Amino acid sequence: MKVKKRQWLKVYIFLLIISTAFIVGSLGYLAVTSKNKNNLKVQAINQIIPPYYSPEVFQKPKFIGRLPQATTASSTVPSYKYVRLPILMYHYIEYTPEKADLIRKRLTINPTIFEKQLMTLKQAGYQTYFVRDIPNILSGSLKPAEKSLVLTFDDGYKDFYTIAFPLLKKYQMKATVYIIYDAIGGQAYLDSEQIKELISSGLVEIGSHTLDHVYLSKMPLSLADKQIKESKLELEKKFKIKVSTFAYPYGAFSTETMKLVEQAGYTAAVSVIAGRLQSEENLFYLSRLRPSDRSGPQLINFIEKIKI
Repeated sequence: MKVKKRQWLKVYIFLLIISTAFIVGSLGYLAVTSKNKNNLKVQAINQIIPPYYSPEVFQKPKFIGRLPQATTASSTVPSYKYVRLPILMYHYIEYTPEKADLIRKRLTINPTIFEKQLMTLKQAGYQTYFVRDIPNILSGSLKPAEKSLVLTFDDGYKDFYTIAFPLLKKYQMKATVYIIYDAIGGQAYLDSEQIKELISSGLVEIGSHTLDHVYLSKMPLSLADKQIKESKLELEKKFKIKVSTFAYPYGAFSTETMKLVEQAGYTAAVSVIAGRLQSEENLFYLSRLRPSDRSGPQLINFIEKIKI
């Protein structure tokens, strides 16, 4: 009997050890899995939120000395080699869906906040321009207002038409919308008739955001060239307009893709590199700012005092 009890005791201890090991292993696996999921989520967010650029391209414009008075409307200097011209970057203008992920939340501006931003800019005396105006401002052929600003909207979401556009008309402010050509008519995107109405309003510039929103810097140059060139040609053909400016999906670009944009006939391109100084040097990777939820004095301070 004692032998059997010892045998059962050994079996019990063995099972206890196995069970403990299994539980510890499971907890460890869950911890690692959770960590990996968080890392993947962070990586996904980082693909959209921060600037993606090649080190050789990310060089702030080299300015010598102080910025001259030539950057304002009161200037008598006929040419602008660089200018203080904030370009604000938007994506969604909507009430955030309950099940929205972190990326969607970070890219969304509440319509009420957006209107407060437009009111703030209007009351502060800001005049809006299109991105396509920037080359002319820099060359001196277009003299900007003393307080100048550009509004840009990436991806061409339907809420631009339903929410942002009525507010732009209300405050008579211009905007540049970057369209993903193959997304036109998609469930969350602008359709052809809406885009035609935007164009006819005179308040909206249509720019290209490639055919299907791809990482240009991570694909063969021949494919990147197709995305850059054909999206421009298709938009021009479909809407009978001149498409002059381009936005890099995810802000991802390289020296080579930047050259492809210029060779395709665009006159300027916007990046997601933070800043408010535009120059002939960075004409194909113009800086932009994310206004987030700022409005009132906080927004004006952000636009005018930011040290980049």
